[in-house]
Amino acid sequence: MFPWMKEQLTEAWNSRRSSKSSKKSSANNSDDPLPSTSLAESFTISVIGIEGKVMYVPVSTDFTFEQVKTLAIEHFYGHDKQHPAKNYRLVHATQLKPLLDEKKLSEELISDSDELMLVKTRSPPEKDTLADDVIRGPSMEQILSATADLPVKNPPKPVMAADFPFDFQAETRRILVTLVQASAKILMHSPEAVQFYAIIKEKLEVQLKPPNDPKAVKFLVDMGFSERKALRALQLRKMNTSEALEWLVEHEDDPEDTEELQLPLLESILEEAGPSSSSQEENRKPNLVKIVNLLLDSYIHYLKLDFKPDPHLVESFEEMGFEKKQILETLKITGNHSTNACAWLVGERHYSLDNLYEGIDPKSPIYEAIMSNPQIQLSLTNPKMLLAYLSMLETPSSTTIWMKDPQVSPVINQIFKTFHAEKHAIHVNRYSNS
Repeated sequence: MFPWMKEQLTEAWNSRRSSKSSKKSSANNSDDPLPSTSLAESFTISVIGIEGKVMYVPVSTDFTFEQVKTLAIEHFYGHDKQHPAKNYRLVHATQLKPLLDEKKLSEELISDSDELMLVKTRSPPEKDTLADDVIRGPSMEQILSATADLPVKNPPKPVMAADFPFDFQAETRRILVTLVQASAKILMHSPEAVQFYAIIKEKLEVQLKPPNDPKAVKFLVDMGFSERKALRALQLRKMNTSEALEWLVEHEDDPEDTEELQLPLLESILEEAGPSSSSQEENRKPNLVKIVNLLLDSYIHYLKLDFKPDPHLVESFEEMGFEKKQILETLKITGNHSTNACAWLVGERHYSLDNLYEGIDPKSPIYEAIMSNPQIQLSLTNPKMLLAYLSMLETPSSTTIWMKDPQVSPVINQIFKTFHAEKHAIHVNRYSNS
């Protein structure tokens, strides 16, 4: 288009020069020249049409571009209604500047012999006013009906059921109890059974040895606590007076005369944990399984003595209408676990709630997964692992210390890994079967 436009502009320029020269010669030959005032007020400009035709228009400075455009359209197209004035505009040929219709020639400094181009304007796109029925998409019922026979490509992912929460600390305690009992049965027939029996017996004596510090007992009694509670606190806190005082303050509202809170007598326990009775002294063997179970019972007894019900849970269950005595017993059974305690109060009685201080259910898949692991099975024959399990049962915080042991740490990690994997599999299977 540019070469064609260049040819048209060149042709128009040549014709304009020839016209100017002819006008000049005619003016020189004329006997009556025009007055100077009329020459100053009017001048001639050229308008180039779309087809390349040129029109010379005599104008004055008071002319508007709309008037010039109207004259040009009438010259090029006559009174054809297919070429309305609104579809065209004028552009300065040299400056390539659009000229607004309402402006005058003087405002754009249009002078003699200037060239303007008549060009078409771009009409704005018409806005389609579509009806709502045309642009409305299909409804959900129509989509489901049309796609009912198609296979599901992206099925919803399974969501883990949250209706069976568990307390990891309680589950860990069950696992350790199971491993301790199994290890004691295996080590009972080992050559180190007698030596290990003595170690467990010593731990049991320390665990059940009554307080023998009259000054500490008198100090706590003088502060207003009963002698029985003071003895219990000192025994639970290993004769640490400050920790015993803290325990007494926390358990100030605990009942005094409850058989469950009475510590077992050391003599009766040691007599019960002694070797198997026999008429022949040389045939008497230490019962490692029995003394380990007694040590576990002492740990459980201490846990129950040291139990402190959560006051917020007590208040919440009282607002539900349950009796306080029933609430305290339930929280002690479930270890202050809110969801399990609620299930127990409404009458649900399953193994995971009723046996927080016992081992894993032998029929459960977790028991089978842990006891069938070769690394865990091998640890049951190691006396050091039995001591580690007992230590973690007595003091759960000692787990971090045993995790630094190169012999114990791999086994503990394997236990936790197996437990979590099996627990996850149980939840997935429960979701799949539901």
